[in-house]
Amino acid sequence: MLSRQDNELLCRVGPDTPMGKMLRRYWLPVAMSRELVVGTPKRVRMLGENFVAFRGDDGVVGVLDELCPHRGASLVLARTEGCALRCLYHGWKVDRSGAILEMPSEPEGSAFAAKVSTTAYPVHEAGGLVWTYLGALVPAPPVPDFAFAHVPDGWRANTKFRTDCNWVQSLEGAIDTSHSNYLHSSDIQFGGAKSPQARQTVRPSNDGRPRIFTEDTAYGFRYGAIRRPTVDPEINQYVRVTHFVAPFTAIIPLGDLQNVQIFLPIDDEHTYQYNVKCSFIESPTRSVNEFGDIGASDGDYGTDRNRANNWGQDRAAMTAGTSFTGVDSIRNQDSAVQESMGPLYDRSKEHLGASDTAILRMRRRMLDSVRAFSDRGDAPLGLGEPFDYGALVGREGMLPLGEPWQNLLATGAPA
Repeated sequence: MLSRQDNELLCRVGPDTPMGKMLRRYWLPVAMSRELVVGTPKRVRMLGENFVAFRGDDGVVGVLDELCPHRGASLVLARTEGCALRCLYHGWKVDRSGAILEMPSEPEGSAFAAKVSTTAYPVHEAGGLVWTYLGALVPAPPVPDFAFAHVPDGWRANTKFRTDCNWVQSLEGAIDTSHSNYLHSSDIQFGGAKSPQARQTVRPSNDGRPRIFTEDTAYGFRYGAIRRPTVDPEINQYVRVTHFVAPFTAIIPLGDLQNVQIFLPIDDEHTYQYNVKCSFIESPTRSVNEFGDIGASDGDYGTDRNRANNWGQDRAAMTAGTSFTGVDSIRNQDSAVQESMGPLYDRSKEHLGASDTAILRMRRRMLDSVRAFSDRGDAPLGLGEPFDYGALVGREGMLPLGEPWQNLLATGAPA
């Protein structure tokens, strides 16, 4: 468990909080590339603040503070003109650098425009995602150049959804390997040949008590979850290796696919989850487009499944034995349990066990980092020592019993 003080330190992300200040030193995902269409600015909320993102006529994205520097009207309402935004209120024209190009309501010949600007943020677009950097007073670190950004578009599928709870609740679900044997037991088949009811995948083990071993790294940590396989357990072990990449990314194996999950805090009580599923081989056994957003959207990547209707839970299916949870799809199952904890769970009330080893390690790594950042000015976790984002690949497979789990990482590195 965490003390209430540590829980607040870990979870709160506003601009005046220690964690919020540290998170602003990382590159953050603004949107999927396909969300930003020429002619339609988009409001983007990150870390409790509002911004506007837009794509200019040249295809390049800009990110600015949302409110016009004149009198605060929203630039989400603005006209897009070339590679700039024109505020509807008094016609001020603002470009991607934050400069004011025109002030048509001011006297002719006025030099006022040269004295005013708004805050603009660096942008990087790759792999179907748009990233920005909010730490304006400190030079941006290298962009997170994940391996998925270098595969052909047809080998990658990007999706996004909103969860109405704190970002740590969502992140902890991604690095918690043991819950899949229970929460997702109707969608994952554990052992044997694939059945039509197993919508997601087959795993060669039904062991719901994995042994979990963590190893700290420059980017955060990686862990091996070791399970007893259903076939030849006396000579083999089934291993899954997952990476935690600070501040809020998990790289999870999905057979010969990768699932990169990025949890952007919208504010203290809402989170966007970006999923990037990709293949590094020409003919994966499963399509990267097999997985998509589930549930009706509310216009902001939420769904019609919520606390008011118990996340669409079907008790009849539970009684009939066709569903363990009564909630369809892995996405909705995760959202149900995470949101059911409340908007920001008080971790002083929890009781953790051996299955929570990776959860404990993430909390310790992030808490140590935010304290060192706040107290001594140390670089945030993952930004002090260089590493190769492109080499981070989740793995699952069989190893001889007793062989180090890290040996699985030596197989099939991405091209």
